[in-house]
Amino acid sequence: MPTILTPSSLWKNFDGSLPLMDVTIDVESRDGVTYEYVKFLGRDTGDGRVIIRGIFARLQENPSQDGILIIPDSRETVDEGLLELFVRNGYSALMVDIRGEWEGTENNTVYPQSVSYANYIKAGRHLDYVDESADKTSWYEWVAVGLYARKYLVQRLECDKVGVVGIRDGGEVAWKLAFAGDFSCAVPVCAGGWRAYRGYSKFGGEEPAFDEERHRFIAAIDSQSYAPYVKCPVLMLCSTNDPAFDYDRAYDTFSRINPDFIDDSVIAYSIKSNACIGTKSVKDMFMFFDKHVKDRQVFISKPAELAVGMDEDSNLTAKVITDDSGEISQVGVFMAEDCKNPTMRDWMCARPKASEEGNREFFLDIYEKTNILFAICYVTYTNGFTVWSKITVKRLSGTFRNSRPVSRVMYSARNGSDCFSLADSASYSIAKTFFVSEEFFPKVVDCGEGLRGIYSPCGLSTFRLNSPRFASSQDSALGIDVYAATDCTMDFVMTSMSDGEEYIARVALAGGIWQNEVLESKLFKSVGGKSLADFTVGLMFTIRCSSEYAVNNVMWL
Repeated sequence: MPTILTPSSLWKNFDGSLPLMDVTIDVESRDGVTYEYVKFLGRDTGDGRVIIRGIFARLQENPSQDGILIIPDSRETVDEGLLELFVRNGYSALMVDIRGEWEGTENNTVYPQSVSYANYIKAGRHLDYVDESADKTSWYEWVAVGLYARKYLVQRLECDKVGVVGIRDGGEVAWKLAFAGDFSCAVPVCAGGWRAYRGYSKFGGEEPAFDEERHRFIAAIDSQSYAPYVKCPVLMLCSTNDPAFDYDRAYDTFSRINPDFIDDSVIAYSIKSNACIGTKSVKDMFMFFDKHVKDRQVFISKPAELAVGMDEDSNLTAKVITDDSGEISQVGVFMAEDCKNPTMRDWMCARPKASEEGNREFFLDIYEKTNILFAICYVTYTNGFTVWSKITVKRLSGTFRNSRPVSRVMYSARNGSDCFSLADSASYSIAKTFFVSEEFFPKVVDCGEGLRGIYSPCGLSTFRLNSPRFASSQDSALGIDVYAATDCTMDFVMTSMSDGEEYIARVALAGGIWQNEVLESKLFKSVGGKSLADFTVGLMFTIRCSSEYAVNNVMWL
């Protein structure tokens, strides 16, 4: 019968002592950054050693001796743009390929036949199941790549202090490296374990029934099982509305972090970045590395706390409890109503109780029939670091003075940038993950003659039409005011969150004027010509346009 391994027993006898036999295949320099295409040997699998490939990047002049290892997602490979980001921020960085064999690529890691399942396209059940033993999984091989990659980086830089950042599946690898490797700190991005719980909402009320195989997977592979054993501080970067990452359970992993390192660890959320990491969290990441890799004096406050209650006027409110040992520059609260599915949750900005700077209390102007409230706060300090609270979940009953009735208006320019998030975030972010500028985020723009609307070059998306407050009836039509700078077409897209099918209504716009469009559900067509039945099912609404544009007054008619 297969043995249930723990992180300690799984990695106890790992052999990381073999020589690297490293080779530089090619060297390129662009804009002051040198990229070395390298390969070196990894672990011995019994029928040969893994051949690891990657890129080592650093400044041409005065290269940094501080190193960061970057592990990409299992479906992605080395990204020079991400390497450049780290180099420009004062680090020498090594990014290695873990996905292995891939159509149309050559500079990939090569896994011997006995562990061919380490190639993502051949992983099969070795990715999400432990049928035999945890050391016969894709994860074991990917972590082994990371351990030998650290060895390469340490030898190249002649230093022992190295940080690791991993993206999505690479972030799950980073959790394991935070235990099995000797890293100064670890930054998992959109990765927090609980893979065995996929398909089960934390607040859905349904608990999975696990067999012995599931317990083997959880004990030796799922990252929440590694958190109590990590040997370095951890910064968890989480994005909301990510279909591949359960941010509802992220804090459950964070709270399990080894007590020796929990005080130096941080969890941060990016809201309205559409499964990507926003600028606040990117700044956090580099300040975190500066503190734990460069040994700089960086103030990182204690996590914020959020207290939800009722004030003396019977308003539902939230009070942000801060660490006042640092000077605060900004405080904010986000709230969402009823939606148990984290991917489809509509996060709204809460209204401050007072207009003066430094406000710590907010009105939670919920829909009057809301049963479950989700709320989270952030605090940004003057040094630029932002800390967050955990997501507060509160079941509500009774009435509040500041409750709101049902609304036909989903968006008006009076809402500012609230309601909409980025649509095509992957094309505009670095490595489909990191935003370093606010220029792509939705903002209200002037369109002449005092008319204004919301715009983003990434397109606009919202889940608001699924909220009970803004829900349509079966015979509703969607009214929307749109503007385009030039003659063009605008696509209005309804995406079914159950099967991913897109229904598109394409409208021709005349440049330089505002137009009012009335869109019935039957105008939205799938690629196969099928019409959308109505707007009452779980949908994401997206607006795409090739010209500069603006949108206002989105409402049900």
